[in-house]
Amino acid sequence: MGSMFQALKGVRVTREEEGEYFLKVLIPSYAAGSIIGKGGQTIVQLQKETGATIKLSKSKDFYPGTTERVCLVQGTAEALNAVHSFIAEKVREIPQAMTKPEVVNILQPQTTMNPDRAKQAKLIVPNSTAGLIIGKGGATVKAVMEQSGAWVQLSQKPEGINLQERVVTVSGEPEQVHKAVSAIVQKRSTTMYICSQIKPNWRYSQASLVI
Repeated sequence: MGSMFQALKGVRVTREEEGEYFLKVLIPSYAAGSIIGKGGQTIVQLQKETGATIKLSKSKDFYPGTTERVCLVQGTAEALNAVHSFIAEKVREIPQAMTKPEVVNILQPQTTMNPDRAKQAKLIVPNSTAGLIIGKGGATVKAVMEQSGAWVQLSQKPEGINLQERVVTVSGEPEQVHKAVSAIVQKRSTTMYICSQIKPNWRYSQASLVI
């Protein structure tokens, strides 16, 4: 943790110098503890070093259709990239016990997971921004993939749940994912949630259904 925070020193940009934005990221349950830290110490230090504000949904409050928590980061584009780099590092530290197959008991929740998740970043973007990420005829997302080497995929619009958002999954090696996420953040910065206009939700336990 110390080395990561050392790398983040000097990242902080005053809020008057650059616009503030919101970024929402999905967090696997296994990584949440290391991001928060004992008594919340890690997340407090991360906020101090980057100047970002970070909020995490409660342990059982998952994004609809997943078993992952939602992390809402508020700050400059540079701060968002720094915080996401830290989160990505923790996501890659998948516990070995969780990758081992075990006898499935239908009465208990599954405790194993796909090890490919450690190589993925999952961002939540508003529908209005999804089109910008894809680009005309898919040109923008294709360029991001070619320049970064990562694979970028957007989820389909959900049915039955009133969500005006899409999940962007970025897959690849650490440096590839970092380049792709940075490109997406920069692309989103023109139309990203501006904090003075709208504050996005990071709690989904009462997501309304379309009747």
